[in-house]
Amino acid sequence: MSSAPRVAGPACRAAFNSRRTHLPRLAITNGIRTSGILTRSRLYCSESTPRQSLHPSSTWWRDHPESTSPRNNPENEQDSQHHYDNLRTSSSIASTYIDLSRIPTNEHEQILKDFILVPNYLSPPEQEMMIQAATKKLKRALGKQVRYEDGHFDGVITRYRECSASDWGTGAPSLDKDQQRTTPSEIMQSIKHEFFPHQWSWVAPHLLELEAGRGGIKPHVDHLEASGEVVAGLCLGSDAVMELIHEDEPERLFKVWLPKGAFYFQRGSVRYHYKHGIPVEPADHQFRGQVIPKEKRISVMLRNALDSRLRESSPRSSISHGMGM
Repeated sequence: MSSAPRVAGPACRAAFNSRRTHLPRLAITNGIRTSGILTRSRLYCSESTPRQSLHPSSTWWRDHPESTSPRNNPENEQDSQHHYDNLRTSSSIASTYIDLSRIPTNEHEQILKDFILVPNYLSPPEQEMMIQAATKKLKRALGKQVRYEDGHFDGVITRYRECSASDWGTGAPSLDKDQQRTTPSEIMQSIKHEFFPHQWSWVAPHLLELEAGRGGIKPHVDHLEASGEVVAGLCLGSDAVMELIHEDEPERLFKVWLPKGAFYFQRGSVRYHYKHGIPVEPADHQFRGQVIPKEKRISVMLRNALDSRLRESSPRSSISHGMGM
């Protein structure tokens, strides 16, 4: 696509221009790879767009056909397990959002199977709803004047606030993927239904807010005795750069640009063998040489429950680390 798509109405033009200028230059000038992002921006804010077009996850799969599409209401657990097993991040998404330049080429395919990224998973109205709900939840749990904590109990997180959101983990088991989602519970249930096996149990969602300019997370592997094979997250309020560093060979690392509104999850080799973190220093918060501004960011973390039958056989089961991101 050689030019930006038409956007209906002055309010929509302002929203589109704001989003476009917020994107790092590498995405704006990336030719056809940028077209999917810009098209989704038009779908978000067109005043004539039907309600069902506002759910960006459905447009994402259509724009990237090499990725496995979300299932269409599978009737049994076997279908949902097969869908989960065959998910991967598309090459077009990876070329814009994942820097694999320090990973051997023969390992790229495995990384893209074990780190799933869906940019713009949330529409702008869904993002705003989730930010308001998360902020309200944090204030109720911690108090309106609570200060950011200088350091986590395990030394991993700095300048943060956090709380559990157990009531977000309940609700209907599924939701029409073309329906606008209006509550955090609908978002959580939609994620579980679109990506993961139906038979899984889940740990209560966790909210983590990082202070603008100062909050960060040191590289770590999430506690292996506290949750299962998936660490998933929604990125709200600010873009973030995630660094993933191999535990045994630190020269093997890759970076992921997480735009606000993105959904991602790590599993397999990435979950168990790569430490993940967000740089503390603003100058280190870079993607392909470009500094990404560190605004206040809220992440909604979702983890599946550890199956006790698999406890002894899980990779690197003797390792114990903190939980963040």
